[in-house]
Amino acid sequence: MKVLLISPSRIVRDAFISELIPRGIEILWCENISEILKKLGDKITSVDVVVVEVISKYDVVSFLDAIKALNVRAAIVLYIDIHSQAEVYEYLKLGVMGFLQKPLKTGIIFNVLSKAYQNFKGAPPERKVVRVQLNEGEGTVDFTLSSGVRVIGSISDLSIGGLAFSYSLKYEDKLVPSDEVFEIRIVLRNEDTYVKGKLKAKIPEKHLAVLVFTELNVDAIHKISKFIFYKTSI
Repeated sequence: MKVLLISPSRIVRDAFISELIPRGIEILWCENISEILKKLGDKITSVDVVVVEVISKYDVVSFLDAIKALNVRAAIVLYIDIHSQAEVYEYLKLGVMGFLQKPLKTGIIFNVLSKAYQNFKGAPPERKVVRVQLNEGEGTVDFTLSSGVRVIGSISDLSIGGLAFSYSLKYEDKLVPSDEVFEIRIVLRNEDTYVKGKLKAKIPEKHLAVLVFTELNVDAIHKISKFIFYKTSI
């Protein structure tokens, strides 16, 4: 499932990132309605769910009319301060499939969006892993093996479930799949965080190894999810 969030708030954006990307949902973000209409009209992007923060009722109604004219097939969810049930009915008649009440409560975003998607598509969203490939120098990982050897590698592939990294030839005989590893430190965009994990596989001919995360704290979830967002967003 791919979600487009239209909101001027980076706090709201970050809440969506931390809750949805770990669930395999890709997020696109725009600060205002006019910015995204051209991209939708030019077919630059396609999405399954559009979440619009209601700043102006007129702008939202105009947006709903515009995406109908563009034949955008997506479930619409409003992030809104609802004042009456009559207001809800009015938006429902315009094709809105769900509502997130202001102020935003974390922990309910996924449920609201999934229900809107299911009501619109007639089937639950497909679960997948959002993963990104990294260029040289974009991310590093270092950890200590049970033998006491410290390993430093360059991250080549990253998801919320683990990573692949390239390593130097000097570590070839030291890296053993399923070996216990300690003090795993990941650096992304010059920000570091710590995770727990284990070596799952090694591809000697490419000098690549796979590390699977077994435990992520809140800081790690947020930083990894945010990095993935920056790599996949428009």
